[in-house]
Parts: sequence; C-alpha cells; structure tokens
Amino acid sequence: MKKLTFLFVFFLFLSCEKKEGFVPENEIPVWLKNQIQNYELALQQNPDNGVIAGSAWIRYKWNNEYYFEYRNMISSSFAYPISFDQDTLKVCPVCLGIAYHDNKSNKQFVWRGSIYADPED
Repeated sequence: MKKLTFLFVFFLFLSCEKKEGFVPENEIPVWLKNQIQNYELALQQNPDNGVIAGSAWIRYKWNNEYYFEYRNMISSSFAYPISFDQDTLKVCPVCLGIAYHDNKSNKQFVWRGSIYADPED
C-alpha cells in the first residue's frame, strides 16, 4: 500500500510540474496563443517542419513592459519586438540595439520548438 501511495504522489507531482523558464499560461496574450496553436497544428500535420520546430517565442521585459520576440534558427531576418497589446516596436535596428536590445531583461520562453537551439545558451 505504501508503494502505491508513493507512486500516486510521484505521478501527481510530475503532472503538476511547470516548465521551468517558461511564461505562465495566464501571462501569454491571446494573439500569441493563437499563433502558437497554429504552430502546434502545423507540427502535428508535418513533424519534420524544421522552420517551425526550429523556432521560439521569447518574452523580455523592457521599460517596465513585456515584449515578445520571434526567433528562428533558419531565418536570419531581424524580428521586431511585439508588446502584449500586439504593438510592434518599430524603430531603426541601430537605435533599437542601443535602446532595447542592450537593456532588455527577464528572458523567458513562451513557446519553443523541439529543435530550437538558443544561441544565447
């Protein structure tokens, strides 16, 4: 009986485990949840889709607000940060580098594809 109780508690703990370093579900904007659902659906239909599997959405804090960045291992294009309200932070990349990229903090993954390799790790 003790073994059964131990196994039950162990599996209960595993099922409640949060993804460490990931943004809590209630802190993800609706527009991004919809985008992530589309990624998940595309991966279900084609698990070998390296473009999606090699991408991630990451949240940073800057100027007391959260911004979300799309990252992709294959694409080398510059991705503009997007606010919770879906406003894109559009300024010149050089200015953005000084103001935003040099001062952003609190990195947390929102979603991470299965083969995404973080260049900052």
